[in-house]
Amino acid sequence: MKCSERLEGVPYEFGLERVIEEVRRLSAKRIVLQLPDGLKQYSHYIYDCLVESLGEVEVYIHGDHNYGGCDLQYGQLVFSIRPDVILHIGHTPYPGSLSNELVEPPRVAGVRVIYVPAQSKLEITNELLEDLSTLLQEKGISRVGISTTSQHVGQASKVSNFLALRGFEVAPPKSAPPYLSDYQSLGCDYRLQRGLKVDAFVYVGGGVFHPLGLYLATLKPVIKIDPYESRVTDLSAEGEKLYKSRLFKVSQAFEAKTWAIVVGIKTGQYRPWLVASLKKEIEARGLKYYMIASENLDRDSLASIDSPQIDAFVVTSCPRLPTDDYWNYHKPVLTPGEAFMALRKTLQPYRFPW
Repeated sequence: MKCSERLEGVPYEFGLERVIEEVRRLSAKRIVLQLPDGLKQYSHYIYDCLVESLGEVEVYIHGDHNYGGCDLQYGQLVFSIRPDVILHIGHTPYPGSLSNELVEPPRVAGVRVIYVPAQSKLEITNELLEDLSTLLQEKGISRVGISTTSQHVGQASKVSNFLALRGFEVAPPKSAPPYLSDYQSLGCDYRLQRGLKVDAFVYVGGGVFHPLGLYLATLKPVIKIDPYESRVTDLSAEGEKLYKSRLFKVSQAFEAKTWAIVVGIKTGQYRPWLVASLKKEIEARGLKYYMIASENLDRDSLASIDSPQIDAFVVTSCPRLPTDDYWNYHKPVLTPGEAFMALRKTLQPYRFPW
């Protein structure tokens, strides 16, 4: 059975023919498939396609959580499975400028990373687009920016074209290849959107992590058009509520005497430049800090490290942890940008995430 036939019912386009040719060119015999949790359910289709197309290859599906191009976890894989190729599906490469030079495995490790797009096949109906247009008009929004994840770049382009035809001024799309496609943002990198002069943003996709992060990064209204739920939702009130809760957490840390700096040890989440800046800022104020190395931080592990000696935490690995998982923790758990605010005892300007 051809790959195209095997994947016919899958709501994502992976472009596996190109991937198979690249794997064949590299003469790779041991392959690791990395997919985010939302795509893991389709991993066995890709597995079968690779084995049938390439013949005698050994394929492993990476079962751990995967959150992005920052999360290759190649260190463990290189010393255990020793793959020739990691097929990282659904994300673009992670900017080395946000982490370190080892965000991807060095050539001496003997493993190559191939980034495989996963473009959603979901349709955004004209009815849904009309609902979006009506909502924007009701709110008096005329100039909009577009934001999305890598899976929905195609739908974002459709939304942009529709709004332009309806008379809205759509901020010109930008990209930063190979890290960011047109309209794309990461959960920790909103640089393309932050620079746009717009009244509001339209976010194309599901969930709330990315659009609420967009709100925190820009403090502009965010309207979500969701192809999964076929709904248009104004997330601005939810974003404002989160913003105020973050300011409260920052103010709680104003008098912190001892900080815990959580250092991410996933290759793309280890940020030595950021850790050094935080240490310098803390030391300059005569305060104390502990450094905690963590690969997978969760509430239980944070609680086990916590002690009366620690007044506040700053997480340098991923901004999702403070804003999503730990917003109601009994001590302040801050993003790096928020930690700098707390150390300088100021609530303005708000810094997210770095």
